Amino acid sequence: MMVSIANLSIILVILLSMFQFFIPVIFLERKKMTLINLVPFLAASNFFLLSVSFFILILSYINSDFSLFNVWSNSHTSKPLIYKISGSWGNHEGSMLLWCWVMSLYGFLVSLNIQKISQSFTIRILMFQGILCFGFVLFLFFGSNPFLILDPAPIEGVGLNPLLQDPGLAFHPPFLYLGYVGLSIVWSFALAGLFNKKFDRDWARVTRPWVLISWIFLTIGITLGSFWAYYELGWGGFWFWDPVENASLIPWIITTALFHSILVMEKRGSLANWCILLSIIAFAMSMVGTFIVRSGLITSVHAFATDPNRGIFILTLISIYIVASLSIFALRPIKADGFLKYRIFSKDFFLILNNLLLMTAAFTVFVGTVYPMVLEIFSGERISVGTPFYTITVIPIIFLISIFAPVAVFLPWGNLEVKKQYKKYTTPYLLIIFSSWAVCFYMDIKSIMSFIGVFVSFWIIFLSIYNYLLKFSYSTLSSFLGHVGLGLFIMGASISISSQEDFESSVRVNSSINIGGYDIDFKGVEDTKGPNYISSKGIFVVNDNDNTSILNPEKRFYPAERSVTTEAAIMTNFLSHIYIVLGEKVGSEEWVIRIWYKPFISLIWIGALFAALGGVFALLNRKKLSYNVFKIVSFFIISLAIPMSTNAKTFENEIFDNATEKRIHSINQNIRCMVCESQTIDDSNSPLAKDLRSIVRDKVLNGETDIEIYDFFRKRYGDYVILKPPFRLNTFILWFTPIFIFIFGFLMIYLNQRGAKDLEGNNDP
Repeated sequence: MMVSIANLSIILVILLSMFQFFIPVIFLERKKMTLINLVPFLAASNFFLLSVSFFILILSYINSDFSLFNVWSNSHTSKPLIYKISGSWGNHEGSMLLWCWVMSLYGFLVSLNIQKISQSFTIRILMFQGILCFGFVLFLFFGSNPFLILDPAPIEGVGLNPLLQDPGLAFHPPFLYLGYVGLSIVWSFALAGLFNKKFDRDWARVTRPWVLISWIFLTIGITLGSFWAYYELGWGGFWFWDPVENASLIPWIITTALFHSILVMEKRGSLANWCILLSIIAFAMSMVGTFIVRSGLITSVHAFATDPNRGIFILTLISIYIVASLSIFALRPIKADGFLKYRIFSKDFFLILNNLLLMTAAFTVFVGTVYPMVLEIFSGERISVGTPFYTITVIPIIFLISIFAPVAVFLPWGNLEVKKQYKKYTTPYLLIIFSSWAVCFYMDIKSIMSFIGVFVSFWIIFLSIYNYLLKFSYSTLSSFLGHVGLGLFIMGASISISSQEDFESSVRVNSSINIGGYDIDFKGVEDTKGPNYISSKGIFVVNDNDNTSILNPEKRFYPAERSVTTEAAIMTNFLSHIYIVLGEKVGSEEWVIRIWYKPFISLIWIGALFAALGGVFALLNRKKLSYNVFKIVSFFIISLAIPMSTNAKTFENEIFDNATEKRIHSINQNIRCMVCESQTIDDSNSPLAKDLRSIVRDKVLNGETDIEIYDFFRKRYGDYVILKPPFRLNTFILWFTPIFIFIFGFLMIYLNQRGAKDLEGNNDP
């Protein structure tokens, strides 16, 4: 009975969303107000009906109703309640229902018309949201129905992937979808704006909150996903440029560019067409990300295992939406009132330049993500695009963005003169230089990229603080927090990557290890039983001067799923981590142990949360409410630095000099593990990865060069094993995409300014 109600609700949404689109198309211009007034009601009805379906699915998981194929294939009676609930969206079908529910939620919020926008504009927005809802709910019902019946009903379920049985995965997808799918309403605002008779700064004013909401949720969702991968996957990294990670990062970058462009439009009335285009592209990339995750074309720990027919369905659907929206934009562009002229040293120019750099970064990540798939389809050749490629192409762009961001804050808008008051900035410049040198000296940073990263982080942090203190106003607090958050993120990444220490070896019980100034005693392993797993729990005593902590990394066996997972143990000590992973047993009293010391790595997530908090401040208009939010979130962020432990390179048996270890570590990070999902041999805990790390170590100690070592692996496994793609004719586009995009964009800016000068010259008497 409940399943029939859920399916009926979905069918009704398909019909109602179709009416939600066609009623305005047919009757809005004719001003048939009786029918037009139905549109907000239809949007609210769609939200209510999908909420009913979603609630029924969650209830089925809670009650372990294995008559549903979706529940049977993703749940088990022994699972804790929180994982039963999160299991409802931890699979393809359930996550598509969540996708459609979030889309209807945004339509419902617009139907309430809290912003008091005009009726015709509201109806247009809901019209486009309706056609989106129609397509995706149609795909949900016919291609990804979570309410398929099993008859007879099994007694027990298969279970959920143990990696997904974690609190982080209970919150990461909903937050990510609230941002990811939230861009659908921005898309609808953009297309509705093209049909609005009056397109001006009011469009930017009413659209900006929805852009901010999506950006905030995307930021939080990506941060939660990064932290989940860090402590759950047991490889000690926070980002490894996985295609699914990139699929969420690309819309975030474009939304960042869109938010800054809307600021220019609000203040200056310019960039209208650019804002519309960015709105369309941002949601288009969200839809493309959906295809990447669900097409079955890529291998990732984040991807849903699904059949290619679904991928074809999704590709067809998103192609229709993207082509249609771009066609509408091409046929109905906003007519600009001449050209807007601005000086190089103006806020306008720096925001536009940051837009160009952000879009260059976004499309570089996009090309790097899809190019291996395209190349394999058309030529049969396989290459890998990983961290080395993005370090060379994307990271320098991020550094440039970070340098320009705080500069734009204190520059004036428009065609104004800037007084050369350089002397008042002498103090922050000296602080930046001294602080960068002191940190690099203290942390023994020798990597050029990490040194630049530390300098850039201090640059953006000190200038942001200095600019905020000069103005000290509530209105500038959001940009201050956002920019400082970016600086903290870069600092955490730069220091932790460059200065981390790592250990890997077989260790006997009651042995001691020293790393990062900590003495770690291995006391043994005990067997315990969890709610739905059996655990081998390591006992490690970490001594830091007079402080002692006990860490318990685990290897868990889940009988229902017949799967083994690694649970890392992490001790946080004032922004730094001791990270321990328990490996395989190699003797009666001997286990393989991996330990990392990661200095200042907590700054990565603290910085991301500060940036999200900046977005919250920009969204909230009431000072009192904003400061209360600031106090609560600040307390939470500061608590991340308090010493704590949680359950969550490479020495073998001899200690070699630090330079040799860093070189081995660097080589390992460039070689793909052939049995893992987008991981390097440095990250992976598989037996093959351990063997390949041993080969790398032996070759380094035998005096072989990096090129000779990479050639050895290429001959054995092909180009696919090296994460830095070779530079040759069929990878020319891949490597030169950033240059092409930046030159093209800069040329457009130049031609725009040249047009402005010509127009000014023609208007001279």
